[in-house]
Amino acid sequence: MNDIHYPFSEQNIINDEEWGKAKTIENYFKYLSEHLKDSGAVLSVDLFGMTTTNFDDLNIGQVLERALPYFDYIAPMVYPSHYPPTFIGIANPAAHPYEIIDHSLDRALKRIDTLKNSTSTPPWIRDKVHRGQIRPWLQDFNLGATYTADMVRAQIQATYDNGLTSFMLWDAANTYTPGGLLVE
Repeated sequence: MNDIHYPFSEQNIINDEEWGKAKTIENYFKYLSEHLKDSGAVLSVDLFGMTTTNFDDLNIGQVLERALPYFDYIAPMVYPSHYPPTFIGIANPAAHPYEIIDHSLDRALKRIDTLKNSTSTPPWIRDKVHRGQIRPWLQDFNLGATYTADMVRAQIQATYDNGLTSFMLWDAANTYTPGGLLVE
């Protein structure tokens, strides 16, 4: 991370070591929103999964609250395999897909509720953010555990249990688990 060079925003990042990356990315989100809103395009952004649980920018500039006002959908990549060992007390998060997805989505939705209900949130943001913006990427690939149809369905169930109705599955090899979407 220390070797990355940002030629168009380097000074902003240097001037604010703690939030410079987050401000720079938020400015880009704002630019996209302003320049595409009249086109009728539906805007979505993929964020790292831990943006649902971390309040810092993960040293990459991604902060959930800084993305919400500018997109129709936020797609956190909440792949259980990408959470660190002992996350929420679970030694191997990849082997516990329901618990990881449930926790991550619950935290994201609580953050949306806080943003929406805070009197310090500008009205234009309160009017824009809502729970239905969250459309998670779920894991359907083997990493940290061998993913079965039950494990894929457990993630989907956690999504539904959090009141969400849409999700996306990811497998870089495009070889999805038979039965992952249907009860056998």
